[in-house]
Amino acid sequence: MDRRERVSAADDAPSTEGPACVCWPDPGQAGWNGVQERHDAVPDTVRAFRRRVRAWLDGGEIDEEIAESILLVVDEAVTNAVEHACPDWDCAVRLVAGPRACGGGVSVLVSDNGVWKPRGDPGFRGRGIDLIGRLAQRSSIEAGEQGTTVRMCWPVTSEG
Repeated sequence: MDRRERVSAADDAPSTEGPACVCWPDPGQAGWNGVQERHDAVPDTVRAFRRRVRAWLDGGEIDEEIAESILLVVDEAVTNAVEHACPDWDCAVRLVAGPRACGGGVSVLVSDNGVWKPRGDPGFRGRGIDLIGRLAQRSSIEAGEQGTTVRMCWPVTSEG
C-alpha cells in the first residue's frame, strides 16, 4: 500500500457519535495512577492489555459499570489494531489509561502505527467501533499516515 492509498483509506475512518474527548491522562503527573504500555501488535497483546487494564480497574475506585465498559472497549480497540491495522507487517499498539489530567473522569487512548482499512460488511463481527461509540461517554477515531488513535473518556470515576 503506497502513501496515497494510506491517506485515502484514512479519509474513510468513521466518526463516533457525540463530542470528541479532551484532556488526557498525564503519566508524568505526580502520583499518577494509570496504565501506559506498548506492545507488538500480535494476538497475545489483546490478552496482555486486558489483564493489565483489569488489574488497574480492580485497584481503583471506578464505578463497576464504567469499569466493565472500559474493559470491553479497550479489548475492541486493541483487537481492531491487531487484526485489521497490522496483519501484514510489524507494528505496535500503545495503551494509555488513567485519570484525566484536567480532573474529573478517566480517559483511554489506544493507538497503532498500522494502516486504517475502511469497514466492509460486518457480517457476524465488525461492530467494535459502534460499541465504542455507545459505551464511551465521548470517543473519537483519528486515522492518518502515522496510524490510528482511538480516544475514549468517561466523566465519573468513583462508585457512589
